[in-house]
Amino acid sequence: TGAAWDSPWGRGRPGWHLECSAMAMDILGETLDLHCGGIDLVFPHHEDEIAQSEAATGAPFARVWCHGEFLLTDGAKMAKRVGNVQNVQDLRAAGISAAAVRHLMFSTHYRQQLNLQPEALEAAVTAVQRLGNFADRLAEASGGTTGLGAAAAELERAVRAALYADLNAPEALAALHVFVNRANAELDTRPTGGADALEAARAAFAAVDGVLDVLPERSTDPALAAWVEEQLAARRSARARRDFAAADAIRAELTARGVAIEDTPAGTRWKQAR
Repeated sequence: TGAAWDSPWGRGRPGWHLECSAMAMDILGETLDLHCGGIDLVFPHHEDEIAQSEAATGAPFARVWCHGEFLLTDGAKMAKRVGNVQNVQDLRAAGISAAAVRHLMFSTHYRQQLNLQPEALEAAVTAVQRLGNFADRLAEASGGTTGLGAAAAELERAVRAALYADLNAPEALAALHVFVNRANAELDTRPTGGADALEAARAAFAAVDGVLDVLPERSTDPALAAWVEEQLAARRSARARRDFAAADAIRAELTARGVAIEDTPAGTRWKQAR
C-alpha cells in the first residue's frame, strides 16, 4: 500500500533500509556525525545503510556508530508475545520521574544489557531524591571550603574523562555521587567564607547535570504553593501556643499532599516530595 513505482523487476517501493538512508541524508546531510541504534540493527540494517548510502554519495555515511545493548525485564528480553514490554510512558504512569529513568539508564554502560527490575527503579528514585536534596543544600549554602573547590574540579575532570572513554555514563554518574558525598562533608563544617569555592561547586554541579539531567523536575503549582504557605503559618501558630497535636496534624496533611517539610534554624523549608 502507499507509494509504489514500476521497475524492471515489477511494481514496488523502497525497503526500510533505503528509507532510513534517505531520511537521514535529507535532514542531516551525506555524512552523519553520530549514528545510534540497537545492537540488533548492526546487521543487516546498518550495514545496508552504509552500503547503499556510500555507493550513492562516495562519502562516509557516519563518522561514529553507537550501538546499545538490549533492555531486559527481570532478566528476560522484552517481547510483546510474552507481555513483558515496558516503555517510558508506563514508567511515568507508575510515578517514576523522567530524571529517575535517566539515572537508571546511565547506571549501566550502553554496551551492556540493562535489567529493568523494581529494585533498580527504586534505587534510581532514591538516588535522584538524594541529588535533589543536595541541590537544595548547595543552593542555600552560605560559604565554601578549599576542599569543596577541589571536589568541584575533580568532578569536572572525572566526568569528562568518563564520557570520553566510550561514553562511560556509569563512571560519570559515580563521580557525581562521589562529589555529593565530599561536598556534603565540607558543607557539614558550616563554612561562611570561600565564596569562590562555593560558586565553583555550584557551576560544576550544574554543568554535569546539564549533561546527565538527573535532577528532579521542578514544577510547583502556584495554588499548591499558596496553600502550603497557609498551612505552614497555621503550624507556626500551633507550635507557638504549644499545640503540638495540631502542628503534627498539619505536617501529616502536608505529607499526604506530597509536601515534605524541614525545620531549620532559619525557619521551615518545604518542597514537593520527589
